[in-house]
Amino acid sequence: MTTSPPDGDGEPPVTLADAYALVTPEDSRALYARWADTYESDFVEGTGYLIPDRVAEEFADVAGRLDGTVLDVGCGTGLVAFALVRDTAGEGVDWVIDGADISPQMLAVAADKQRPDGRPLYRRLIEVDLTTDLRERTDLLEAGYAAVVSAGTFTHGHLGPESLAALVPLGRPGAIFAIGINFEHFEARGFAQCLAELLESGRIRNLDPRIVEMYRPGSAHDGDQAVVAIFRRA
Repeated sequence: MTTSPPDGDGEPPVTLADAYALVTPEDSRALYARWADTYESDFVEGTGYLIPDRVAEEFADVAGRLDGTVLDVGCGTGLVAFALVRDTAGEGVDWVIDGADISPQMLAVAADKQRPDGRPLYRRLIEVDLTTDLRERTDLLEAGYAAVVSAGTFTHGHLGPESLAALVPLGRPGAIFAIGINFEHFEARGFAQCLAELLESGRIRNLDPRIVEMYRPGSAHDGDQAVVAIFRRA
C-alpha cells in the first residue's frame, strides 16, 4: 500500500486508500493539506504514477498549435501542465495554462513550478470546489477556455460524471477536452452513459475515449488503467 512519511505533527501517513475513500470536499481539503509536500516524491515517484503524463500526451496529440488558454482541472501540484510544457518544448508552442484545485496547499506547490525559461508554469491558479454549481463561477465561465484537461480528479472518492458534464460550459465552442478517468470508476459510476448523453444532446462532439496505463511496469499498481476521454464542445 502506498504511503507518505509520518507528518511532523504525528499524523498517520497518507495512503492511496485514504484518497480513494474521500467522501466530502472537507475530506479532500484535509487530506491534500497533509499530502501536498510529499505527494510527488512519495506517491508519484514511488509508485510510477503516469496518468498526468498520459493525459498530457493524448491532449497534445489532438491540440496542435492551440490558440487560447488551457484550464487544468484538479491540477494538484501541476503535473499535467508540467508534462505538457516539458514534452512539447521543442515544438514552438507557448502554452497558456490556468490551474484549478480544491486544495490551497497543492496549489501552493504548483505555484512554485517553472517553465524551462524560468517563467511560472501557470498564468493563474484558482481555488475551486468542483462539486459545487459551477454556474456561479462567472470567472471560469467567461474565460472562454480553448481546452480543458484533467488527470487524477475523476477517480474513486473524487469527482463523478455529474462533475464531468458541468465542465463542458467552461470551454468555448469547439474547445478540446482531455479528461482522465480511472477505468474502474468510469465503469462503476456510469461515465460512458454520461458521455453518450452529452454526445446525443449535441453538447459535445468528436468523442474519442482512449485507454491508457496509469502506472509504470513493475509498480504495485501495474495494470490499473484509465480512460482519457477526448472530445470537443459542440
